[in-house]
Amino acid sequence: MGRWEFILLLAALLGWLLLTGSRSRITRLTRCLIVGGLIGILILHMYIEQLRWALLPLYMMVALVLSGYMRGSQSSPAPRRSGRLRPMLLRIPIVLVGVICWTIPTSLPLFQFTPPDGPYAVGVVDYTWSDPERTEANGSHPLNLRIWYPASGLHTAPARYIPQYDLFVQAVRRHYGPWANLLTDYRNLTVPADDTAPFHPDVEKAPVVVYLHGNLLGTRFTGTFQALHLASYGYIVVALEHPGTAFISAVPEGEGNDTPFTDHFGGLPNTFGAHNRAALPIIREQQADIEFVLARLRTLARFAPDSPLANRIDEHRVALIGHSFGGAAAASMLFHSSMVKAAINLDGYLYGEYPEPPPAKPLLILNGGLHIKGLEDSMAGLEEERALRERLLEKSGAEITLPQAGHLSFTDLPLYSPLLAPIAPNIREQHRVINEHTLRFLQKHL
Repeated sequence: MGRWEFILLLAALLGWLLLTGSRSRITRLTRCLIVGGLIGILILHMYIEQLRWALLPLYMMVALVLSGYMRGSQSSPAPRRSGRLRPMLLRIPIVLVGVICWTIPTSLPLFQFTPPDGPYAVGVVDYTWSDPERTEANGSHPLNLRIWYPASGLHTAPARYIPQYDLFVQAVRRHYGPWANLLTDYRNLTVPADDTAPFHPDVEKAPVVVYLHGNLLGTRFTGTFQALHLASYGYIVVALEHPGTAFISAVPEGEGNDTPFTDHFGGLPNTFGAHNRAALPIIREQQADIEFVLARLRTLARFAPDSPLANRIDEHRVALIGHSFGGAAAASMLFHSSMVKAAINLDGYLYGEYPEPPPAKPLLILNGGLHIKGLEDSMAGLEEERALRERLLEKSGAEITLPQAGHLSFTDLPLYSPLLAPIAPNIREQHRVINEHTLRFLQKHL
């Protein structure tokens, strides 16, 4: 809960307690002070913080208290005796309402990202690019990207956490209905980065890290904690939103249609072989997305000369980082592309096709080691996947298990609510550890 949210809750509770006492003891001056104080605190909350739908019960309580005092100021009832039971009964509901007013906003906080500790400020730019070589039933193949990079430190406008917020939320509402209301508080949520800031003049060309999100809940912004950190150390981080595997991919009008998540694995036997066969065409599609984006970045100065990234790409230093299914795509492409020099798989299976024998290329696998009762891995056939890991990691790879990291710990999602702490505990410390391992690996191999 924000500071002014908490003060507003305390003021409303105090006002209710006084209101349910003996009204004859409340002078006109006291009523005016309480009404003015509540309205003043509400205005400060709106100005310094923002109105939030999660605080709707609190706003209703404030309105109820204000209404009670304003009615009392319009009439001066003759003092009358009242027993102690009635005030006590009137105070019971406010305890329940107070608990609700506290619980909802603290379960859905407006979180903030820890400012990155690298030597560079961070800039952000968003694009939607369409691959003319690939078409779909509704037209071209649009791809949303968010790119972080080392910036000059000249402040422009704070970058929003959710790019193209209105477009994204409208698409969520069309496909998922009222669940879109959970995102309304994030409209003005910003990150410690500047929108379209100038590129840092001391960085002539920067290495590129392509970030690949996981299935279902992943988007181009759900790995922000990691992208911010890497950009502050001089990397250009390109986050791709893959249509069909992302939670939803919303594109501007004229670029195509929204693409919600498509479950390609539901109903399949829970075996590694069956899931791997279903994953192969998706991985090939994602690899084509990556190749298109890298080619576009190399020629960015030609079609977008005003972009802060024009002529800043070091095409000879490219790495991939992927979470979950994105980790599988990252590892698979590492062993099939001469452009990609290193890859990191964040808690993902090694789906894909791999050459035999695999070339000696640096691969880091970070596993979540948190054991959660009821969520144990029950997939059959993992001996095949384990043997593949050993072959791929034998010469230039490494595998590290983080004992307190859950599967979602490799994303921003646990920041959304403390209710996720049982499956992703101590999330800010886990983010720090993940960033530490990631940066060390990239500095060594890229």
